Amino acid sequence: MNHKAYEALHAFIEGGSVAQAALRLHRTQPQVSRLLAQLEADAGFAILRREGRRLKLTEDGRRFYHHVYGLLRAQDALADFTQDIRQGITHRIRILAANHIIDGLALEAMARCRLEEPSFSASLTARMPADLQWWLGQQQFDVALVQLPLEHPAIETELLVKSEIVAVVGPEHPLRHCATITAEDVERESFITLGRRSVLGQRYEAAFETANVQPAAPLEVSFSTSAVQLAAYGCGIAMAEPFSALAQRHTGAVLRRFTPTVNLHYGLVFPKDVERPEAVHLFVRHLRACAARQSAELAQALEAATSPHT
Repeated sequence: MNHKAYEALHAFIEGGSVAQAALRLHRTQPQVSRLLAQLEADAGFAILRREGRRLKLTEDGRRFYHHVYGLLRAQDALADFTQDIRQGITHRIRILAANHIIDGLALEAMARCRLEEPSFSASLTARMPADLQWWLGQQQFDVALVQLPLEHPAIETELLVKSEIVAVVGPEHPLRHCATITAEDVERESFITLGRRSVLGQRYEAAFETANVQPAAPLEVSFSTSAVQLAAYGCGIAMAEPFSALAQRHTGAVLRRFTPTVNLHYGLVFPKDVERPEAVHLFVRHLRACAARQSAELAQALEAATSPHT
């Protein structure tokens, strides 16, 4: 099949339309449409279907694109590898991280590695939890930072740090002085949700069920950092992953304990039975130091309330 057609399909999925795909590829819309039509002809099944004036993936097309994306990523990795050789980079470690963990831990650890060792080289790929399993199975990584538990026959896991989901409000919110924000508080206030499909969303939704509450959520976003920023603006209460929330305190976000407690276990994942490069050991050392320091900062932030919750 035509590699350009794979790129056209990827650009269509990323952009959401043929027009956007054409802009991304610096081609005309008819050229992109012909590439997609040729791709379907070569595949022998329908990849796209028309709904009104829009094209959408068929179920077969969705599964097909999953493999196309993997192929494109593998080609990108090969291009990066050959470029590293030309530039004299002997080993660039590949780091995977769930999106909501990157701001709080992974970026700082990468920066500290680079400052300590100028030859340190790494690529950081953000993945949604839903497709982490595929990436882990392909073993196209050296170390991953995820929420535990996570099981896969091709990986080994180590506990990094334990923490818990926090509640976040703005600097003028009436609950900002409370030491603890409860599920009942969330039900009485405007709530910013991450959605039922997110890992964190499923965790705190279970806590809401335990407390027998059903908070109204006029605002929904995909990432903890977005929810924290909306809370800082004064749009309501957000439930957030603690380290990404900690990284957003410059917005005025106020972090508070949440009850019932929702525990989080952060873990390190490695390809099974694969020798770890020295750069991985350097990254893990800094990651553990960052996690310990930020855990202490988080404890201080959560104890900063001026009055207990009643």
